[in-house]
Amino acid sequence: MATPEHLALRTASSKTTKSAVSAASDMITFSTEKAPFRARNLGELAAEVLRHGMTWTIFRPEVGVFLAEGNGHTVRLKLPPTYTFEYIPQIEPEVSDSLYIDSPLVDKLFFGILPGDTQLNLPDYRIGTAADVYHTMYSLDPTGSATKKIRDNRHPSFAPKCLFGFSDIIPLAGAMLRSYDHASTVTRLPIPAEYTTGLLTHQEGFVVFRHRLDEFIASPQYTESPALPVPNMIEEVRFMYHGMMNDFPEWEDEVLANKQINNRSAKFLSRALDHWVTCTKYFKRIHETTGPIFYRDLMASHLKNAVNWWHQAWNRMRAGKERDNYGLRDYIAEGMHLYWDYLELVVEEMESKGWMEIPREKLREAWVVMIFRGFCWWRCHWMMEGDEMCKAPSRLPSEYYRDRRAINDADADSEFVVISTGERGADI
Repeated sequence: MATPEHLALRTASSKTTKSAVSAASDMITFSTEKAPFRARNLGELAAEVLRHGMTWTIFRPEVGVFLAEGNGHTVRLKLPPTYTFEYIPQIEPEVSDSLYIDSPLVDKLFFGILPGDTQLNLPDYRIGTAADVYHTMYSLDPTGSATKKIRDNRHPSFAPKCLFGFSDIIPLAGAMLRSYDHASTVTRLPIPAEYTTGLLTHQEGFVVFRHRLDEFIASPQYTESPALPVPNMIEEVRFMYHGMMNDFPEWEDEVLANKQINNRSAKFLSRALDHWVTCTKYFKRIHETTGPIFYRDLMASHLKNAVNWWHQAWNRMRAGKERDNYGLRDYIAEGMHLYWDYLELVVEEMESKGWMEIPREKLREAWVVMIFRGFCWWRCHWMMEGDEMCKAPSRLPSEYYRDRRAINDADADSEFVVISTGERGADI
């Protein structure tokens, strides 16, 4: 009987013939009796290993060789012609803050797949590699101009990994991955792309958005024209935004929010989620009269312009034309000013897509709601940010997300071999 300080290694017996393996659809036959895994197939195991704070240092399905290490654990896996699984735990595992939101949708992020919000008829988007990003952006903007801008932005000398503007797709398209029951305070998510932060995560984006929203509502087009009232939902967004700002310092304070990885207050998370739901219902009502693609077109129109902010912000600063940064980082603050400048371009882009019968005021309102909804999404979730996410990637190739090669614990032709945790075995 194996003790806790031992591990179970299951090796396919020499009796197992090649034909038997083929008949079993290339089954991976190992026991997880001594390993903390619930996985039933290779795709699930690949994600679950990452959930335990490990990194796949070797992940080569084409040759059947796998090695994962980290957080006090080691996992080795070999596929045909020798089927082996080895799990080596640390006797006293490290304390880790690597707990992720527990949802099958979250597992997609480990493979660079962003689960789209089906409530708004959005598909999943592959964003894990540069090629995935270019393909996804081209699908949203077939002119290719936004894809070219992303390529130009990723210059090897100054920003080889960044996805300026494009990273907005994460909060704008992503499904709500936190529980709707308001019970859990876990917010951490895997990193689905080479870079995930953007103007909808940074404090500068929040603060400038608030000031520009107040200015927009106080603009002469509304104050001097009683026949043109401020759209109801824009007023509602301002009310919700100021309520969050007044009640919760972490709403705008990015540093404070990022310190609260899995321990943000339940009240804060509940309010942010409620506001996100309110905004989502707003778009669902629009879809009842416009059809199911309005939101997708609005998001695509925003992204097509948003990818331009970084270069344009620096150009304005070099020319001495930057606007109020409210004591924050100047170029990021200028970026959100540019987002408001792009609003009319977004409206024109929507009209070019055939949305000419929708009043321009309604299109502007929809953009404001969409951006606020993105803020709420981010405050309900957390991903590693900054240069850390550009280091050794934890994402796996997206094509292996649906790798369903089965894990079978009841192969009569396999035998158990018990190995001490001190025996690391042969290198793979």
